[in-house]
Amino acid sequence: MRILWFAITPCGAAEKLTPGSFTAGWLASLEQQVKLDPFIDLSVSFYYNGELDPFEYKSVQYYPVARGRGQSKFAKIMDRLEAYQSNRDERYIEKLIRIIETVRPDVIHIHGTEDNFGLIQKYIQLPVVFSIQSLLTPYCEKYFSGVPRSVASSNENFSSKLLIDSVLNNFFLFSKWAKREVEILKPARFIIGRTSWDKRATRILAPKSLYFVGNEIMRNSFYSREWKKDAFDKKIKIVTTMSGGLYKGLESVLKTAAVLTAYNFDFEWLVVGQTESGNYPQMVQRWLKQDYAANGVTFLGSKTEPELVEILCEADIYCQVSHIENSPNSLCEAMLLGMPVVATFAGGTDSMLENGSQGMLVQDGDSYSLAGAITELAGDFAKSRQYGQNARKAALERHDPKKVANEIIDAYKAIYSLVNKSEL
Repeated sequence: MRILWFAITPCGAAEKLTPGSFTAGWLASLEQQVKLDPFIDLSVSFYYNGELDPFEYKSVQYYPVARGRGQSKFAKIMDRLEAYQSNRDERYIEKLIRIIETVRPDVIHIHGTEDNFGLIQKYIQLPVVFSIQSLLTPYCEKYFSGVPRSVASSNENFSSKLLIDSVLNNFFLFSKWAKREVEILKPARFIIGRTSWDKRATRILAPKSLYFVGNEIMRNSFYSREWKKDAFDKKIKIVTTMSGGLYKGLESVLKTAAVLTAYNFDFEWLVVGQTESGNYPQMVQRWLKQDYAANGVTFLGSKTEPELVEILCEADIYCQVSHIENSPNSLCEAMLLGMPVVATFAGGTDSMLENGSQGMLVQDGDSYSLAGAITELAGDFAKSRQYGQNARKAALERHDPKKVANEIIDAYKAIYSLVNKSEL
């Protein structure tokens, strides 16, 4: 069976393209498992910042599609300006169609609905299945739920506006892509999801689709390591991993830290993935008029996979603070390690974490509830450790590489059978 993936990352080809910095993300990990099936002939197409001919690497054929002008500030400005053009998608769809004609796949698997890959449905009769990552349409409703739109716009750096990378610029594009997502999902026939949230949302956004369950494979290090503390530190060490974005909940970190500080709780809160000098952290600090350091918050910036594992294993509690998520990998990785976890009840997190058994779920945006959950875990090590052990057991089963690969391959086989049966 010939399978063609469309993805926004090079998947396993990143090992060849960026050998010094490659870490196997979940798509690369899934690729490694899927290609082991003797009946699967896998090809992968992805957008690449530069010209690159098709190539084969470790039994997979790759088809890069050039998009982007480079890494300079001027190049990034030009790329952002191009994103506003109404005919931008059509220019790339022509390239994607040519790849489909070359590969002649039996099933096309599109990872995510955030980019324009799904527009190919207008021009082909082949079966297309979408893996749900985030869903931009409901994400739009939560975009400014933590930091109000007017506050974000008035408190961000002037340079962001100058570089066409302001909050309003980004939300305009986000909304534009959400409208495209609606167009893509409406005729969709097949969906792969993994949470009650994405299943319910796609029953509305893709009403004609058949839904398959397919989980994700996490990064290798999180399977082999385990959180094994015998007691909490005197100063409780909290960790949150987050990327940029207003809906990721950084203001919840600072608000909750301020609450804990006011009640003389002895802690430090490490934020991985952000730097304090970044536009978003500075915006939040100016708005709340609270100092990060004075409230025990330290930014660690980007970390490698091994570095992150060490940070988490040395910490006491992991906190997920997003206002909207489907199945946040950072939460799943903390669960795989067996950490005590607190997470916001947002999107699909309740499908990942069972409240009161594998950790604690709290109301999104409620800093007092989050602070109370942290102190509750910190005050009962035995219960917290049991939560972590339960979480690890559930996560190891859910993210078992062979199990996940079989879920995806079984979906391919079912789709192929359904399509071919309907054509008889």
